[in-house]
Amino acid sequence: MKNALKVLIVDDDKASANMLSEIVKRLGFKPMVAHRSVDALNVVRLQTVHAALVDVLLPKMTGVELVKEFRKTKFGDNPVIFVSGVFKDKAFAAETLKETGGLDFLFKPFSVEEMTASLNRALASQVSVEKWSVQSLLTRKLNTNRERTKAIENLEEIHGFDFPFVLSILMDTGCSGHLNIVSDSGDIFGVSLLKGTISEVDSSESQATSVLDLISKGFLSQEDWDEFQKNGKRKFSLEKLVQEGYVSPHAVSAARHEQIMSDFRTICSAQSLQINFVDQGEGDEPARHAVHHRDMLKMLEAGLNDFFPESYLEQFYESVKHAPIRTVKPVSDIWVDSLFKDLAAIKELSENGGTLDQMLQAMPGKSSQVYQCMHYLVLSRGILFDDLNRAKNINAMLDRYKKLYGELKDKTPDKIYEYFGANATASSSMIANIFEEYSKGNHPDQLGKDATPELKELCKKCYDLVKAAHDVLTDESKKTLLFQNLKAQATEKNNVAMKLMADGLDMLKQGRASDALLKFKEASSIAPNNRLVFATIWAEIKSGGASVTKPKLHDYQRTLEAITGEDRKTAIFYMALGLVKKGLGDPSAIQQFERAIQLDGLMVEARREMNALNVNLQNNKTNKKNENIFTGDITEIVSQLFRRKPD
Repeated sequence: MKNALKVLIVDDDKASANMLSEIVKRLGFKPMVAHRSVDALNVVRLQTVHAALVDVLLPKMTGVELVKEFRKTKFGDNPVIFVSGVFKDKAFAAETLKETGGLDFLFKPFSVEEMTASLNRALASQVSVEKWSVQSLLTRKLNTNRERTKAIENLEEIHGFDFPFVLSILMDTGCSGHLNIVSDSGDIFGVSLLKGTISEVDSSESQATSVLDLISKGFLSQEDWDEFQKNGKRKFSLEKLVQEGYVSPHAVSAARHEQIMSDFRTICSAQSLQINFVDQGEGDEPARHAVHHRDMLKMLEAGLNDFFPESYLEQFYESVKHAPIRTVKPVSDIWVDSLFKDLAAIKELSENGGTLDQMLQAMPGKSSQVYQCMHYLVLSRGILFDDLNRAKNINAMLDRYKKLYGELKDKTPDKIYEYFGANATASSSMIANIFEEYSKGNHPDQLGKDATPELKELCKKCYDLVKAAHDVLTDESKKTLLFQNLKAQATEKNNVAMKLMADGLDMLKQGRASDALLKFKEASSIAPNNRLVFATIWAEIKSGGASVTKPKLHDYQRTLEAITGEDRKTAIFYMALGLVKKGLGDPSAIQQFERAIQLDGLMVEARREMNALNVNLQNNKTNKKNENIFTGDITEIVSQLFRRKPD
């Protein structure tokens, strides 16, 4: 239903967010609003969100960056519509959609009609449809009488060719009830079903059809029939003919059977049918003349071209042509039939999850036989097709839980709830609220019956992680013990990391930059900190040589310039920054090395770099001076000679 689909609106402009929220409401969807990127991230991590409207220009994190983060969460590849009143370049919009997998980019001011069309397109595949088509039943396994009755009730108008398929659903499962049918020409039929058989078909021509069959087969003479009518018995039952000795019970049974078959053919010839089914539960045992499911299939098999033209079958199966086939019950007997015994490729593909399209490709020139065989399998209720949209949704959900489990599995309880927006000082009530919100959309019991075992297992793993973390963080004694253990572990890890860093710095002093880099990376994997970042940049530059490109140096520079606070006031920071600037040819590099020496007078590496820069600078001045002597203006050269002081 529409009101179950959630649309997240991310816009720091409250008036704009309210306007978008109103549009979403009017369309019948459920709006959710976040004015900050961090709040939006918490929402998609915590709840199931089906689509998002994101403003491009957001504080601290752009809308483009935010959507890239969305893709890493359970939000997955759900549709995103960008809106912007600042960025109106079409090339930028196209690049944004390409980078993020976005669906649409609307420029403010946009019309309500534009946003409505975009939202409807975004969520079209997720909106449930109240009316079912006949083709939708190709993917549904109807297990109960209630499900079958509902299926028939929700069918729109059907073609006469569709009737055998609808009837096969009821007959295969042993239904008892009554089908009321009105054709496009106004003919009315009543089809009575008894334990999966057609026990009666009532129509305006039923009695006449039976009598003609009795006469044509010699069970009733024309003279006897005329005599019977002369006696004023124009309104009669076939049983009356038996009672008065005109025909035998066996003959009447055969005539009734044929009449049912005749009316069945008439129903199938209609251009359109309106039908409804009334379930009547169990009844008596079927009479001898009742038409069984196998009788119907045998009759259809004898006239497949008449009942099901190839053009009809092509259209009937178009929506499931690429859907995998599932075998739901054995139908091995049809492969020995003369019509289908040479279609080995169909048998193999149908038993191994192949598709109708693959069958057609495997048997070129035999499309008519392939379609007829497929329809016979369907009418036998031996196969169903996978619902591609449902399979896609399950796969998307599986992917989202894989991502979520990957994010949570190695986190401690506090970090799990930090992922969902809680801070280190979050109260027990806040943790409980987050857990309640998570459970609403992610409890394993909420998975549908189509969920795969892998999906069920991953959903439960994620739920168990979040619940276990909740149980710790809402119990003060467990919470205290957790933070004590975390503090002890952090101290131990920090000591190990600092030892590795010290070893790495010693290696740098010895000129072993590559070995030092390995130490710094190992330390960062244990207890990352800013000083390790500085040391790693230092080692990467000294060990990289020509592979340290200008773009990489610019990345290093942006990383270092983003550092604030006390970590910036260290000799290692200025040593790394000096090396970056030196690589970029920035003359201010020498000041960075001077600053490093001021902070640590024993940093000979910085002094060495500074001296090397000074030598290069002096050499450049000398070369420039020599160049002036040989290539400069003669007047200037003479002036310099006279200005020189005597030795």
